[in-house]
Parts: sequence; structure tokens; C-alpha cells
Amino acid sequence: MIPSALPRLRLDERGGISWVTLLLLVLLAAGGYLAVVWGPIYIVRYEAKVVTGEIANQAVHERDDAKLVKALCDKLGGLAQVKAPEADGSISEVRAVDVRPEDVTWERDASGTPRTLHVAFDYTTSVYYPIFDRFTEKTFTIDMVRDITPVKW
Repeated sequence: MIPSALPRLRLDERGGISWVTLLLLVLLAAGGYLAVVWGPIYIVRYEAKVVTGEIANQAVHERDDAKLVKALCDKLGGLAQVKAPEADGSISEVRAVDVRPEDVTWERDASGTPRTLHVAFDYTTSVYYPIFDRFTEKTFTIDMVRDITPVKW
């Protein structure tokens, strides 16, 4: 036998690529892809909770519930834009959190001790998978009860 002039590449030698390494690289790539796709969706969800809490805190001194609900819907609508498919097949940018005042549960209990405010709503956002050119929808629920008793120092 004539030995080959070129060294034979062996994948199982030290420093080579094994099936475990390939599996870990695939899992790392898939995790990165899902983080890029779903990360912004969950960041907007967190921001929606923060905005809802801020508006609920304003209810301590503001008695006009309709004004607060409108302010909540306006602030939520300005959080982010996402891609969504239209009926004709085109893709457009829409609000990530599209909530109407009639969709918000706003229950003020001023007679109890402590005074509470219950704010709840559901919103559905579009999730776009860029490499696969696919869309899905995810529905989130925001539901919180806040103490709106004025603080006495």
C-alpha cells in the first residue's frame, strides 16, 4: 500500500467535531433564533405590565376612570409595532398591543379597606418567524389589582 501524501482527516481525533459538538451548535443556533423572535414579544409584554401599573397608580388621585382607560390604551398602542399578515397576503406593521377601551376591565372599589383597583385585559400579538416566513399569534393576559388608598404621611 502506498501511504497517502495528504493526512486523512479524522473527526474523532482530539480537536475534531463530534456529534455532541454538532448537537450543541444546533441547539445554540436554535436558542439564539428563538431569542431573537420571541425576546421582543416578551419585552413588550413586560412594558405593557409596567405601563398598566403606572396608569393604575394615577388612579389614586385621578377619579375619571374613562380618562385613565383611554390614556392606558393610548400608551399601550405606542409601545411597539410588529409585522402582521393582511387579508390580501401583504405584510404590514401593526400595534403590538392593540387594546380598545371597551376591552379593558377597570373596576374601582372605593368602599373597601384598602381601596383597590382591578385592571385586566387580553391582547393578541403577531409573531413573525423571519427565516421561515411564517406568522403565529400569541395572546397575553394582563391582570392586576392595585391598592389605591392615598398615602398619609
